[in-house]
Amino acid sequence: MTDQSILISEQDFSAFIVGVLNAAGVPPADGKIVADCLLMANLSGVDSHGVVRLAHYLRRLENGTIKPQPNITFKQTAPSLGYVDGGDGLGHVVGNHAATHAMDLARAAGTGGISVGNSSHYGMAGFYAIRMAEEGFIGLSMTATDRMLVPFGARKAFFGTNPICFGFPTDGIPVLLDMATSSIPYGKVALAAVEGQSIPDTWALDAEGNPTTDPNAVAGLHPVAGPKGSGLAMVIDIFCSMLAGMPWGPHINQMYAEMDGRRELGHFLMAIDVARFMPLATFKKNLAEMLTEFTSLEPAAGFDRVYYPGQIEGLRRQQRRADGILVDPGLAEELAGLGARFGVPFPG
Repeated sequence: MTDQSILISEQDFSAFIVGVLNAAGVPPADGKIVADCLLMANLSGVDSHGVVRLAHYLRRLENGTIKPQPNITFKQTAPSLGYVDGGDGLGHVVGNHAATHAMDLARAAGTGGISVGNSSHYGMAGFYAIRMAEEGFIGLSMTATDRMLVPFGARKAFFGTNPICFGFPTDGIPVLLDMATSSIPYGKVALAAVEGQSIPDTWALDAEGNPTTDPNAVAGLHPVAGPKGSGLAMVIDIFCSMLAGMPWGPHINQMYAEMDGRRELGHFLMAIDVARFMPLATFKKNLAEMLTEFTSLEPAAGFDRVYYPGQIEGLRRQQRRADGILVDPGLAEELAGLGARFGVPFPG
């Protein structure tokens, strides 16, 4: 936070995002889904996947590589399986459709697995898992992304950061394990570039495979846990790209470097109906007992308390919904410029 940082309420921010997207041809209902997804990230403190991405989506909407009003179709392929063709639409809208179909299948068959093709960047993977968890399902959400992860033992990027997320329903903040397969998400690099900041030399590699502190020179990120992260990235690409018949690994259109090509991204979402195993209330009660015991563990030196996955982000959502979303000056200037160009006043 700097002296020039500003706070914007979720409601004002949402209206701005919907207004700008609508001016670019996106229907208001779809714009609201995008706004909800982006602001979920900002509210959670995952600012790398929030409104910092809006300018990019608008560039692709304007050049036609993302369609503002796509023809999204669904084909059920088995009692508990289906395929969503995103029609080159905004990934947030496509992913939301997939989550809806996953839950519909799960209500009927107990589980619902959805392969998604012809989509684009779908934002924070946890957005969809949280929605499924809040409706009483165990939610799984994962996506392929363009090459940025340097496999263990290699010098060049091959897979994307390929995030994966698991969500579990509770009567409070859902349990949410949302992680990239890289040691840090690329969005942090993108945010540093927007703000003109350097990055730690342990974050990333340049085109020659050497450590760099320049976010604009980044050509690859390290996998989390070495070979384990490499292997998990491959598995996610198989689920998301191979099952959907989409390009994989280094063949995926690069989000920022290949702006004239379709994204052709694949995702995979699954909903599991907890009530097919036990009453949902019983599951929540048992999980609450685990979480109570877990968070009661004595903290290690240097820690105030022990948190369960997703708890910190959930607490941050509560705080930011009350206080507003902090926007640093570089991003505020960019968003104000977008507002001026599309005739939508920036609330900052």
